[in-house]
Amino acid sequence: MDWDTLGNALDEISGTPDRAPRLDAYRELLADLSPGDEGWAEVQMCLADDLLTDGHVDDARTAYQLALEDGGRTVLAPETGLLVVALTEGDSAQVDELLALLLTRSRAEGLVVGDYAWIGESLEESGRLRAALRWFTIPLRDIQPGDIDLMPIVCLTGRWRVRRALDLPVDAYDEAYDVWHEVDAAAP
Repeated sequence: MDWDTLGNALDEISGTPDRAPRLDAYRELLADLSPGDEGWAEVQMCLADDLLTDGHVDDARTAYQLALEDGGRTVLAPETGLLVVALTEGDSAQVDELLALLLTRSRAEGLVVGDYAWIGESLEESGRLRAALRWFTIPLRDIQPGDIDLMPIVCLTGRWRVRRALDLPVDAYDEAYDVWHEVDAAAP
């Protein structure tokens, strides 16, 4: 199955309102693929996401780990999913290990904006606000605060939210957040 066809199939499955039929559909799709096939790792990621949301932490960990071991293309890094599992379980040593690994991938430009947002939001939800601030800021570091159109808004918003929670003074990126929301509100 090619990547575009897989994307269409995953979009259709994700549109299923009830989680149990979604999980079954992911498993059926996996039955049609083999490890190493294009898309197998991404289906594992989708399955893991729903399993984690449904509270099946061990099964989610297994699916994220299978995606990682497969090494196939995924939209988001499987290590990010494993980080969320470690945060859910309160495994600080595993969290620190995964954050170090993800930082290495970040420095090698191996992460996408969605990874940074997912990492930042997960750290924020677990009360690790300073770490969340770091991860929300990384994708902004090479963008001047005046270049609002270039900003990944999900990270800019998360950064702003965490800085308010930490009671930090307003900086140029916070001002860019305010300008972006003013422009967005004024748009027709």
